[in-house]
Parts: sequence; C-alpha cells; structure tokens
Amino acid sequence: MRTVLFGLFLLVLISGMTSCQSQNSVQMTVTHFRLTNESVQVTSGDPIEQSFSIMVSYDVTDENSEVSKVILAHGQFIDGELQFSQSVTEPTEVTIEVYEGTERKSIGTDTVLRPDSIIEFIAIHRFTTYANYYAVHLIGNDHRSLNESMKFSIVGDFNQLNNFNPKQIEVTVHAAPSLVDGIGDAIVYGPILAVEGEFSVQGDLDAPTLFTVRIAYGSDFFRYRGLEQAHAILEPGVNYRIVPLGNQGKFAVVADRDSLQSRLVSSWQLDPEFVALVDTWVDNRLDATWGMNRQAEEVHENKFLKNFQVAEQCAHMGLTDEVKSRFIEPYKHSYEKTADQIVTMRADALRKILQSTRDPDLVRMIFDLSWRLIDDDEIRSDRDIDEKVAMLRAIEQRMDQDYVDQYITPRATYLLNEKKMATRNSSLRPGQVAPKFTLPTITGDEVSLTEVLSESELVLVDFWASWCDRCIGSFPAMKRMYAKYKDRGFEIVTISIDDTIESWEANSRTLELPWLDLGDSEDGVMNGDSSPTADDYGVLWRHNRIFDSALNTVHSAGMFLTPERIRNFSQRVLPNRYLIDKEGCILTKRFSYGQLEELLTSRWTDTDNVSSRNHILGDA
Repeated sequence: MRTVLFGLFLLVLISGMTSCQSQNSVQMTVTHFRLTNESVQVTSGDPIEQSFSIMVSYDVTDENSEVSKVILAHGQFIDGELQFSQSVTEPTEVTIEVYEGTERKSIGTDTVLRPDSIIEFIAIHRFTTYANYYAVHLIGNDHRSLNESMKFSIVGDFNQLNNFNPKQIEVTVHAAPSLVDGIGDAIVYGPILAVEGEFSVQGDLDAPTLFTVRIAYGSDFFRYRGLEQAHAILEPGVNYRIVPLGNQGKFAVVADRDSLQSRLVSSWQLDPEFVALVDTWVDNRLDATWGMNRQAEEVHENKFLKNFQVAEQCAHMGLTDEVKSRFIEPYKHSYEKTADQIVTMRADALRKILQSTRDPDLVRMIFDLSWRLIDDDEIRSDRDIDEKVAMLRAIEQRMDQDYVDQYITPRATYLLNEKKMATRNSSLRPGQVAPKFTLPTITGDEVSLTEVLSESELVLVDFWASWCDRCIGSFPAMKRMYAKYKDRGFEIVTISIDDTIESWEANSRTLELPWLDLGDSEDGVMNGDSSPTADDYGVLWRHNRIFDSALNTVHSAGMFLTPERIRNFSQRVLPNRYLIDKEGCILTKRFSYGQLEELLTSRWTDTDNVSSRNHILGDA
C-alpha cells in the first residue's frame, strides 16, 4: 500500500511540474529512488541522464579522531540499480549525494540506513541557461535515532491545519549555532516531502536544542509560494507534534510532557489572547493586501501632504505634491498595530521567564529564541529593535561583565545606532535645511558647506568609502557630469567615512577625484563607525541581521571580538547622497545619477521650466 501511495504521490508531482515547464520554460526532472541496505534502485519518474550518478557514503572516526569516508556506492546505474560494495549490517548514518560525471551537483542529504530499511527519496534536476543543480528530498520521514535514551521525535499532519491545503509541502527541521556567542552545532533533518500532508522526524540529542521547523509549500518544486516557520526547543526523551495555531493556517509545536518547550514557548504561544491576536493579524493583513484600506491610506496621504513641513529658509522652493509624495510616511495598517501587540506580548513573556534564571545555557537559549522569533517571523513590527534592545539589557543582568562586553554591548550599540540613523534619515526631506559641516581635504585645507554654497547653484553631497564598490563604480559617470556642469554652478562634495585617514587619502589620490573630497574626521581622527557628519545626514547602518551574521562568523571561528573587528562589520548603507540648492535647502535625495543628469540638463537648458524640474525631482 505504501509503495502505491508513493507512486501516486510522484505522479501528482510530475504532472504539476510538466505544467510549470510549459508555462515558464524551466526544464526539470524528478526521479524516484529506493534505498536499501544493499543498493539504490530507480523506481519511477523521469529517466536519469547518462552522466548521472549517486554516491552513498558514511564517515568513520578512528582512535586518533581522524575521520575517513567509506563509500558504499558511487557510479552509474545498471538496469536501474546501483549495487553497494558491501551490505549494511547495522544502523549507519549515510549521506546521499548526486554527481554529474565527477562533479558533485547536490548538497548531501543524511539519513540512517538499517539492515531492514526501505528509504524512499527523489532527486530533482533543475536546469536553465544559468542554473544546473540537483536536490535530494527524503519522502515522508527522516528517522535517524540510534540511541533510545537520547531520542526525540516530531510529527506533523498538516491536514489538521485550518485554511491550509497546498499540493506540495517540504519540511526541514534545523538548528544553528547560538546567535549570541556561536556555541553549538548546525543540525539539519530533511528536506522531507510530506506524504498526504504528513511527515515524521526522529533523531538524537544530548541536550535541549533550539530548532526551527520550516515549512515551504506550493504547487511545484523550486517555486514555493509560501513559507511558514515555528521554533521548538527539542530535548531527549520528548515527543513533539505540529498543532494548529488559530484558524488561519498557522501552526505551533507542542511537547507531550512538561519540557522547556512547554515552559518557554507554549506557555505564551497557546494563550487564547495570543492566538486571537495572530488570527486578527492574518485577517487584517489580507484586508490590506486586497486594498480594503485604500480609503484610509488616501486620507493619510492627503493629511501628510497638507501638513508637509518646509523650513522657513526653504519657503522659496515651492515643492509640488508630486515631490512631497515621495517622502510620505508609511500608513500604519491595523495588522501592523496588531503586530506591535504580538511582539510586545511574547517579548514580555520571555523577559519574565529570563528573570527567573541565571543558568547561562538557558539565558543563551532565551536570547536565541527571542532573536529568531523577531528575525524569522513574518510578523514584522516597528517594535522589533526596541524589543531586541530590551532583551539585551535584561541579559546584561544575568551574565558576567566579560560576557556582556564581548557579546551583548556590541549588539545593543549597533541596534541603537541603526534606529537613530533611520529616524534621522527620515527627517531629512526636501524643504529641510541641510546640516552644516566643516571638514578637511586630503591636503589639510578646511572646507565648509556654507563656503561651497556661496559659490555654487547646486551642490551634490555624496558619502562614500574605499570599501564601497558601488560608490567607486559611480565615479566615472560623476566625473563626466562634473566636467559638463561645473562651470554652470554645479559642485560635488564627496565625504569619505573610511576607518582611517590613511585609507581615505590613499584611495582619494588613486581615484584622482576632481571635485571637493573631504574626510569625515573628528579631532584629526577618522573612525567609520563614528562619523559625525554621516550621523548628521542620517547615513543608515546596514540591517542588524547582517551585523549579527558577521559576528556569528567570528564567534563560530572561536575568535575574540576586538574593537577593530566590530568596526569592520559596522558598515553604513552607501552610497548616500543629497542635492542641495544655493540657500542650503535639500532639493531631493535617493536618486540615480541618470536622474541627476536629467535634472541638471533640464535646469540649465530651460531655467524657467520649474514644473519640468519638479517633475524630475518627483520621479527621482
């Protein structure tokens, strides 16, 4: 019966993919295999290519902790079968990989092979003009437990979820090293294709571990239309299952007994008030997606345009609504307000749990859980950064000072800088006065914005750094523009936010910049993560997830986090540019150099055509 079920399952997949190929010209094949303790067999699906081969192997560690690979099979299939070099006589964790000739074409997929095993999997081959790769998916389950005392299990039946009935569901259960200090291993179960909506995972753990259950769903491979994630603290001796979270297709993971999952997650996640908020969020987001709030959005936009503030010094600009509309503050939909409530409720619950423990492992887990709930959840909130900082402050009270200095303070500082710059950047709109500055050239001469404006009609202020390839890549176009318009009253001021004066000066000289190139220094020192003028102009920091990823690389490698390493990761979003008129007022920002050249051409070929200039500014 199970073989028949797999056959029907594969038939549905292939028929769906045939439709996809005809519509999108993506060539894709799916072949179904059966793995036993003696061989790999082709059972159904698309024929395999002549160069196709599979490797099945396992690792062996000797008494000197040296790891070697034992290859059970590697080669082409003969009459639909690839025989092992030896039979598997005891439970063994093996890796399945796909090759084309001698080149590996897939990421290894692990599973445990037993003497009586029959493991079903498929190999998907997707190739276009630009892509050629395979993916191996286990079918139905990934059972890898080898030690009953360390065993955990997690099962799911997605037919039980409300408003959730996709044709195809892929499940991955994975853990990663701690986000805070890099401790822990990467562990992956799957990917698994659910059969009739069901899947099962079994594995071994020696300690509680935070996992993410990732559900990708849709109608065919590589074109998933949806992604859902839930976080679960899995531990030895506990069984888990997927349950509905409300009535809108969301899900949660619950344990079959008292456990860290029940105390740290289910205690607040299954609270009826929280569940109701999640349902409300889904309903309200659908309303916004379908344009149900369009009337309220228009009222918000009209109110913004009516109340648009222009500095007294900039009253001469006569900004059109078209220009102003580019800087309208986003309308806050009801689902976003609900998201604020959701984020606050779960953050408060986790901080309350944190206050009851000083166990470093538990503190680390609560940190990772709170961080992943914010970064991985599709429920985004304006409170995300605030809640991250609040969690960091709470952890400061639970860990020793060295730990705080190494792992907590850099993140808190970065988050606060990121939020501060986002607020500042948003406030600098057309019609506002550009911040004044006085900065040195590479020869040591001091140049002020006031001085430049007194001699120019239009001034481009552009921030750059020697590590910004996009900035340097734009300089040739800027040089052509500068040569064309510099005698008509157009000036360029680039401001370097490099980490050292030496780096700025060397690169500035090499690039031979013909305009005013200044260094954002303070007391004769340049420091990329402390650039006063960049702060005044709201030059944004990269998203904190990028900073976190860089820190994790350092922690995972066992390196100490020095101030220099922190500075290397604390990069701004560049380029960042403003166009300023003779009165020191911001005309526009966030524009391409093509748009800038169009504006300059319009200004100096028809100086009376104000509406034309405003049109260009509005489209920039």
